[in-house]
Amino acid sequence: MQNNVIKRTTLKMQVYEHLKEQIISGNYKPGERLIEEKIAESLSVSRSPIREAIRLLEKDGLVTVQRSGGVQVINPTIDDYKHLFEYRKEVEAASAYYAALRRTEGQLDRMQKLVDTMNAYDTKKFSTIHKAAREFHATIAEASGNPFIIYSLSRLHGINTFYRKAILDYGKYYIQQVVNEHEQIFLAIKKQDEAKAKALMRQHIENDYERFISLLEQHE
Repeated sequence: MQNNVIKRTTLKMQVYEHLKEQIISGNYKPGERLIEEKIAESLSVSRSPIREAIRLLEKDGLVTVQRSGGVQVINPTIDDYKHLFEYRKEVEAASAYYAALRRTEGQLDRMQKLVDTMNAYDTKKFSTIHKAAREFHATIAEASGNPFIIYSLSRLHGINTFYRKAILDYGKYYIQQVVNEHEQIFLAIKKQDEAKAKALMRQHIENDYERFISLLEQHE
């Protein structure tokens, strides 16, 4: 969606998906205001579906609606990042464990392609690496075959991606290390070494957190 909204599904859902993608891709920055009039003008829609979409985004935890009616993209605190990592460390580690047991050949092929994409990274096209990493984690969740894990991670997909992108942006300094960690997780899943896959995923997320905190302290 670049200009006008194509009216095939409900406008509310189209606007919601558009705004969600804009937020998690970083086109709307943490703390930035969402102005209904500007969004309505850019998408050539009325303000009604925009308000409905904003309510969905609020449920996702991606925006906050103030008493005055103003809407802002969330601006996570250090505690928010910490709590997200606590969640990811447990659920995504379990996801990798079961993916090693239940993955299909098709899922392995998809993971391999995503790892190859990350290995062929170009720092000028960092969004490509971000997208591949995002799909890699999502494919592992799917490969777990556990509907509760899949639902849990997909339900928090938007906010998880938003947080992860902020972390990966800092992680540009560590990109090769991050790519190597993904590759090692993939190899463990491919070999059906569930204990190693779980341990590597847990360590990967712990490393992400440590890298992020270290760089955040440097920027301060």
